[in-house]
Amino acid sequence: MLAQTPSFKTYLKRRQAIIDSGQLEEEDESPTSLLFNEKTFYHVFVKDMLEAEREVIIYSPFVSKFRSDFFRKTMEKLKRRNVNVFIFTRPLEEHNLLMRSEITCALREYEEAGASIFYLEGHIHEKVAIIDRKILWEGSLNILSQRTSREMMRRIPYEDSALEIIKYLGLGKKLAEDYKLKYEKLCHNLIDKSQWNSKQKLRVFLLGLSIPLIIWWLLAASRVMILLLKSMQILNK
Repeated sequence: MLAQTPSFKTYLKRRQAIIDSGQLEEEDESPTSLLFNEKTFYHVFVKDMLEAEREVIIYSPFVSKFRSDFFRKTMEKLKRRNVNVFIFTRPLEEHNLLMRSEITCALREYEEAGASIFYLEGHIHEKVAIIDRKILWEGSLNILSQRTSREMMRRIPYEDSALEIIKYLGLGKKLAEDYKLKYEKLCHNLIDKSQWNSKQKLRVFLLGLSIPLIIWWLLAASRVMILLLKSMQILNK
């Protein structure tokens, strides 16, 4: 699946000019490279993830514990920076029975790291990642499961290409719904926190009122006790 937007075509022309001039090395691992294999992909992709400002979308049909362990620290860093991570993958029932426990464990780790998981039925097979809707990765590599297979991935640093793929895969509505849920949850938590703070303030206010009253009551009670004792002393005389 190759994006053929005008800006991408211009990029290809510039790229070809560089190749023709002999300035491009055979194994260029810089972020401006066009093609990556299974060995050069992850280094640059993780760098893109860590430079994300708002959003990381990963569309990977297969998931493995090996890769969830690999991505753990990166996901935790994104969570601390409040970068939204969205994972699109196959539902558990579309996987081999022997693999389901491993997949469940891996997806649980991603959720604990703050990722939103979407299960897409129909044996999806596209492999895509989108960073901030500006950088598109596409190719043959299953980002969340690859281990030893030989693969190819293409990095396309153009917003219109990224948006084209989001539209092509029908991700816009699902992303919008998840953002809406996150926003509603945030508002609900803020309201609950505000109500809790109000209750705490009321408790402090009432405690502040009750302390002087308690002290006044104790002083009054002590005066009464003193008067009673004096009365008893006079009677005894």
